[in-house]
Amino acid sequence: MAGGRRDAEQGGDGQNYLASVSDLVSAFIFVFIIMLAIFAYQLATATEEQASVTEELMAAEETRDRILADIASRLENADIRVTVLLDQGVLRLSENAINFPLGSETPVAVHQVNVGRVAKAIAEVVPCYSSQDSASTETVMDDDAGPLANANIDSPSFCQAAGDPSSYDCRARRFPWLLETLLIEGHTDDVPVAPGRRFRDNLELSSMRAATVQRMITACEPGVEHLVNSDGYPILSTSGYGATRPATLDPERADDNRRIDLRFLLEPPVDALRARESDIQAEVRERVGERRR
Repeated sequence: MAGGRRDAEQGGDGQNYLASVSDLVSAFIFVFIIMLAIFAYQLATATEEQASVTEELMAAEETRDRILADIASRLENADIRVTVLLDQGVLRLSENAINFPLGSETPVAVHQVNVGRVAKAIAEVVPCYSSQDSASTETVMDDDAGPLANANIDSPSFCQAAGDPSSYDCRARRFPWLLETLLIEGHTDDVPVAPGRRFRDNLELSSMRAATVQRMITACEPGVEHLVNSDGYPILSTSGYGATRPATLDPERADDNRRIDLRFLLEPPVDALRARESDIQAEVRERVGERRR
């Protein structure tokens, strides 16, 4: 009889043990399902965010490509050969476009008229990608098209006639990306500056080449100087690289390196930029709080 009771008690303990294991397994499965659902949600959210970022980047590239193509086509129609470097956002003015004598910051005489043509193309296209706050008394803009008219009646002889306001339709712009900076980049060959010249080295010479071309452009199209980005800063700017970014390494084509490049840098849409700034500020505050704890 006693042995029977012990068997019954042992059987009950086994059933309780199995029930506990079953409950534990069920709990593990439940937790696993919850974690899997959270992971799936986070993955879907991350995928959506990644798709949004990718879409924005593609929109930026397409906008920049369009600017480059529009200006390049205008210059090609004016018999100016250019090279478009889409991956760099650069419009390279070839040796038959704007070239410089050895050691000089002023373009060769026959190419100065090409600076006027570049100014006209910039004045027709770039205003459509500048901030709407960029209007000034010297800037003549068409309400429908938006290009600048040449407001300088006494412009130099190398300048072109005023651009046709209907030649570029701002309404065709599909993306909210705008220009942050249009860099006029000056370059030189690798021949050192001769002693006693006004420039200390090729870096100074290239910077002066960019500055000279900028002054020539704004002399032809004064309104371009007043185009601003969303921060209110002028879009048109300059930089000089000396001989550090050659277009060719062929010594027989050193003339190709005495050149001007136009580099187009875009700024993100204002709403996206502000949202990103808010996210970064929140992340910084969170990290500071963790360190203090």
